[in-house]
Amino acid sequence: MNRPLISIITYGRNDGYAPSYAKKVNRATTVLAGQLERAGIDAEIVFSEWNPPADRPRLLDLFETPRRMRHVSIRGFVIGAEHHKGFVGAGERGFHGAEAANTGIRRARGRFVLTKSSDTFYSRALIDRLAKRDLDGSTVYRANRHDIEVGDEIWDLDDAALLAHFESLPSSIHDVIVQPEEWSLRDLHTNACGDFTLMSAEHWRRLRGYPYDATVLTLDLDSLVLHAAAAIGLSECRWPDDCRVYKPSHDNLTGSRVTQVWADWQRRLDKLLSEKVSARMALSARILFDYPRRHVRGVDSVTGRSIERNFVQPASRWAAGAAFQPTQPENWGLADVALEERILCKADWDTAPA
Repeated sequence: MNRPLISIITYGRNDGYAPSYAKKVNRATTVLAGQLERAGIDAEIVFSEWNPPADRPRLLDLFETPRRMRHVSIRGFVIGAEHHKGFVGAGERGFHGAEAANTGIRRARGRFVLTKSSDTFYSRALIDRLAKRDLDGSTVYRANRHDIEVGDEIWDLDDAALLAHFESLPSSIHDVIVQPEEWSLRDLHTNACGDFTLMSAEHWRRLRGYPYDATVLTLDLDSLVLHAAAAIGLSECRWPDDCRVYKPSHDNLTGSRVTQVWADWQRRLDKLLSEKVSARMALSARILFDYPRRHVRGVDSVTGRSIERNFVQPASRWAAGAAFQPTQPENWGLADVALEERILCKADWDTAPA
């Protein structure tokens, strides 16, 4: 099999997740394909369309992509409702981002695999960095996300004008977060990492993609994958800030949808331990009793685990030397399911004999 340098995995569902979502996803895909083509990077874009609503057109039918390019292939996979309905909260939220990503990762053909949100755009400097073709198989690469405010009128701009417009705007940067000392974690750049996580296909497969979540909440999974990668020996490389991931802002971003849920006794215990004993003891109580749990707007039937139980506990154990154990089954990413595949564009490397 001929293999491109990189597979870029993205995913979505045409459910009105954000204003002009379908238009943004179309432009994000076509702009990215054009960038990769002009840079001469052999690549594929893999789009996982998860649980498409029966009353709306599929996103894959709306993409305005060329049929042939020299360097870039674009293909999509449709994951039907039968693969979504078993998740807790499926009746309230029709999307499972981690499993949609895993479906694409499992089918990726590139030597390296990069996951991204469907409505994000890459700066010219980021594409230039990819074009160096010097990626190391033992490294995880990260780039900062920049949130920008844009109007709906910009989507008719050509690619160059659109990217120039993004780069001219003020932005809110998702830079490295210094985690609390008592968490005892590795110093990793987990902030908005679901929008740019790049590592070798070999190691994505070793990790079995994103960890399993039986609910539709998918809390902390992108951060957990970075700590799991470090646990199996990968190092982290943070690209300079001009290598940007641009995210048009909207009211449904993950951070704005999550709130903490406290019981009165939990607040009293947390205050007592924090002030009278230590922050580390307060953390231990949060892990043991799993509080404060979390609520995600729009999924009222499910209460998520606390970040301390869900994320800090496994990540701190890995930092202390515990071995990583995947939570996904061997057939992760629906490996044993024959999905509907759509070939939108074929590159020269994708048609030449192996």
